[in-house]
Amino acid sequence: MYQGKLRKITILLLVLYTVLIFYFLYVGFNRAASIHDSGLRYNLIPEKIHLFLPMQREFSFSLFEFGNFAAFIPFGIMIPLLFRSRFLGFILLFIVSITMLETLQMLSRLGSFDINDIIINTLGAAVGYCAQRFVRHERDTFKGFCKIIITAIVLAIGVIGSIGGINNYLDKASSEVIALDKLPLKAGTVLWDKSLSSFPAAQENVEPKLNMYSRNNTRTNEFTYLLDGKYHMIAGNLAISKDLIQSAGNGNIDLIFSADGTVIHSFGWSFDGQEELPSEFFQIPLNGAKELTIKIVNHTSDRDVLLWDIALHKVNTGQKIINGIKQKLKTLFK
Repeated sequence: MYQGKLRKITILLLVLYTVLIFYFLYVGFNRAASIHDSGLRYNLIPEKIHLFLPMQREFSFSLFEFGNFAAFIPFGIMIPLLFRSRFLGFILLFIVSITMLETLQMLSRLGSFDINDIIINTLGAAVGYCAQRFVRHERDTFKGFCKIIITAIVLAIGVIGSIGGINNYLDKASSEVIALDKLPLKAGTVLWDKSLSSFPAAQENVEPKLNMYSRNNTRTNEFTYLLDGKYHMIAGNLAISKDLIQSAGNGNIDLIFSADGTVIHSFGWSFDGQEELPSEFFQIPLNGAKELTIKIVNHTSDRDVLLWDIALHKVNTGQKIINGIKQKLKTLFK
């Protein structure tokens, strides 16, 4: 624990740094622009820890998330150097403090309450605490302080790498795949083409291998499948058939995917008679949803959207655990 002149300097640095953090929490990033929002913004359901390796996200997102983590490392270093504290006591006090700050952000309309931010901030403080504890000697010298900083950098890189690896695992679905048409319907009706006939789309000839949404379905159709929380994402292909495009006039078609009653993705096409639209491959996260509803709204008289090789990718073990926790929290906060 620092004493004398070194203690005074460290306290001054801590105060100045705290003022800087308060500025970014309540003033910076043009926060005053959101003060007129009428609703409270909050998120009580934790997602995966938002720390990613640079190649996993766009640089701007990675930098913001890293800042959310690294900005609180100095508190983990300086506070235990000034006040004797055990790890558990320090972390509990930090969580209470950052929760109060997040709540104030929400109530003042200068930000939102986000449980994910609390988790990342706490990880940063924990890294700082461990860094100063790992350096046992010369802690009150410039050389010792440099050792603490270097240790914190090494620990931070290790934490980001580890969490990035975990996030990569949680982003990947299980290798087990099931065709959509094999699942039980909860509501609506849908026909699947048993012959899997080939058809032209744009400048290619498509040969479905798994399944194909039948053209004999009603033009506007809605149907719901039971998923029971077993699937991580839905993937497949869609297009407007070339022969149908050439026979049609102007119009548009909407394709909407909803999970547990909430729209999670939608597609829309607008076209004229001779336009050829390319086929699209899609992947849509389901995150352990209980139900999946697909709605096709056809605003034309002689066109159809074509869907083929639509498959569901099962959740892996980690995703199953995370989804179970999230479902319990959602039930708790209803």
